[in-house]
Amino acid sequence: MTVRRRQWADLPGPARAAVEEQTGPVVDIWSAEVGLTSGLAAHITTEGAAFFVKAAPAAAPVAGHLLRERTANQMLPPGIPAPRLLWTDDVAGWHLLVFEHAPGREADLASGSPHISAVVNAVAAVSVPCPWPGAPSITGKITSLLRQAEALLADSPAEYARYGPLVKALDMDQFDGATLLHADLHAGNLLVDGDRCQVVDWSMACRGAPWSDTALLVSRLIDAGHTPAEAEAVAARVPAWSSAPVDTVTALAATRTLFAARMAETGPRHLRAKRLRTAAACQAWVEYRTS
Repeated sequence: MTVRRRQWADLPGPARAAVEEQTGPVVDIWSAEVGLTSGLAAHITTEGAAFFVKAAPAAAPVAGHLLRERTANQMLPPGIPAPRLLWTDDVAGWHLLVFEHAPGREADLASGSPHISAVVNAVAAVSVPCPWPGAPSITGKITSLLRQAEALLADSPAEYARYGPLVKALDMDQFDGATLLHADLHAGNLLVDGDRCQVVDWSMACRGAPWSDTALLVSRLIDAGHTPAEAEAVAARVPAWSSAPVDTVTALAATRTLFAARMAETGPRHLRAKRLRTAAACQAWVEYRTS
């Protein structure tokens, strides 16, 4: 279900004052009214400058995501194409983060899109040794996908029988590694401005095998209109893809198929149609890799 997002006026006075001490007085604000999480995510404009602000009460469920994003952004090496965290603090019981404004618009991931080259370059640039000591492993995310896939197999063993052996073959050890990963590369987190793409929202940042981010992007490309062959051809333009283990990628595609199908049944109603499209994209990928 969607939730009401916090708005600028919801911040305690001392928190707003602390932000404006860094940015200057706010003269214009744009913030989504609803979303998947309740934290503030707002574009603010001051006299002659623009910023992006995230904030949430320290006790809110979303606070953990903000803290991970804070840590990840503070650790990003200079060459990573991402807006930088300019200032952060905890004021009046709220976590506050102020970022550089990222120009551009959501990436068009469709086949033939002029954005694809910029996206490929950004994904390749992100694949560097993880600079964050103690970063969580992507195996946590993959395990969450696997649990939902296994639940669907248990509930509908006949309908999804052919996926069982593929899911069972998922080798979690293959995902472990020491490469920086964004772990949530979708069109909304890829902002394109001309020939440059910036990667935003590092709230799921982690470490893992270098090919993992690219593998997770493939189904997004298929969902956007690429054939599986075209999507893998795009993936092949990212150097890290060359190290992707064939059987593990196929197992991941099967696992994501079942995860999306499960979420289409049990997840938020407003996302169920989207989840079905994702499941269909992942299913097409499985068919391509196993035919």
